[in-house]
Amino acid sequence: MNFLEFKNINKSFSGVEVLHDISFSLEKGKVFALIGENGAGKSTLMKILCGILTDYQGNLFLKNKNINFKNTREAEHAGIAIIHQELNLVDELTVAENIFLGREPVNKLGFVDFNKMREETKKLLIEFDFPYTIDTKVSQISIGWQQMIEISKALYVNSEIIVMDEPTSALSEMEIEFLFKQIEKLKKKGKTIIYISHRMKEIFEIADETIILRDGYFIGKYKIDDINQSFLVNKMAGKELVVKSIGNKLSNAKTMLKLDKVSIYHNKNQILSKISFDLKVGEVIGVAGLLGAGRTELLKFLYGVFGSNFDGNLEFNNKLYTPKSSIKSIKNKIVYLSEDRKNEGIFPELSNLKNSSISILPGLSKFGFIKNKEEKIKVLAKTKELNVKMHTIYQHIQKLSGGNQQKVLLSRALLIHPKLLLLDEPTRGIDVGAKQEFYNLISKLKMEGMGIILTSSELPELLLVSDRILVLSQGRQTALLETSKTTSKEILNYAFKETVA
Repeated sequence: MNFLEFKNINKSFSGVEVLHDISFSLEKGKVFALIGENGAGKSTLMKILCGILTDYQGNLFLKNKNINFKNTREAEHAGIAIIHQELNLVDELTVAENIFLGREPVNKLGFVDFNKMREETKKLLIEFDFPYTIDTKVSQISIGWQQMIEISKALYVNSEIIVMDEPTSALSEMEIEFLFKQIEKLKKKGKTIIYISHRMKEIFEIADETIILRDGYFIGKYKIDDINQSFLVNKMAGKELVVKSIGNKLSNAKTMLKLDKVSIYHNKNQILSKISFDLKVGEVIGVAGLLGAGRTELLKFLYGVFGSNFDGNLEFNNKLYTPKSSIKSIKNKIVYLSEDRKNEGIFPELSNLKNSSISILPGLSKFGFIKNKEEKIKVLAKTKELNVKMHTIYQHIQKLSGGNQQKVLLSRALLIHPKLLLLDEPTRGIDVGAKQEFYNLISKLKMEGMGIILTSSELPELLLVSDRILVLSQGRQTALLETSKTTSKEILNYAFKETVA
């Protein structure tokens, strides 16, 4: 019996149709992986289901009843919840206040019952081994744990349908394992899960069936036991995808960056201890570790976010170097791309053009006026090189899919012509095709002599793109491994170590 049905769904933005006559149905109590390249229409379709987008053509049926939600509250009341790819939390509210936002319990006098709110939050988070107090403001919590709060919000609502849009993109292996256990429990209770992910391993581990979209069209619905990864990838892309090998030719390369027993401090706390490694010209070092290991902190330190509060020796281009600020870093051709695209990456009210060119505007200005023609030429060339899918460079960046927003941010970084590129979870939330383009770009940048340090929660990705892998655990370096001589298992063993190897 069909539990949920999409029938002839069409959706346009500014006269451009992005969903084309989509029809398929879902059964109750299953996990459905909704997959497709960035811009395929996955998030748009789910926003229609959840009452975020209300202006569309076609029909939705829930339990054979025609539904047309006017807002998200109506969708929630009908038993539909969504976990967004971009976090939807209020920074200045506490963990408990965020989880109960809009559905706060009240006492007999009609006032918010904060004690009940706090107790319910404790019960909800106790299985997560949550490392913060429930009264901590979200602004003080790392992005990975913010993602767990979002998941907790959705799990608290007694929903029949839960949409999860890239829920594991900022989670560690242990947290992903825990989430999958929760999904299994929900499935046994008869809940229907729509799971959006670009991670093939997850799809085959958790899904019962998969729904494929391509360029706004419904391609097909398949039982997971009847297909393989190659089939899915080719259906998504409409063509065969091949990732070019990223070779290692560094035997005679010069050293670009060197850290010798560097310990880093922030707000009087030590966040990294005695980090030692060197980076050669044209080398990629991947940084592995569990959530909270210090991966992001290392990159932010090198970019100057934490100022000059560190011990040990740091050299850049064979000279002692102090990363004082991001402005100084950019002048020295050191560029950082944040994992937190929403809060630390895009300027949401600006166009694709300005989001790409903003770091090079001083060089494009004369007597206070921007050379608009030169700006446009540079941005168009770089966004074309990166295959950014957009209607125009003057379009607001918020109108792009997450993966294409990431490409615009990458174009911003590359327009500076960096010597050292710091990439924090650069493929988070992007599809298989876009990942292939990214891997091939890394290969090209290596050949041009750029030094790259990147983090990734996906160990196969680190093993593919890195020459060496630096492993961190609880702020300490536990290993520096040759990629060609290590395995995912060895990396994980070092990631769980609490002492220096």
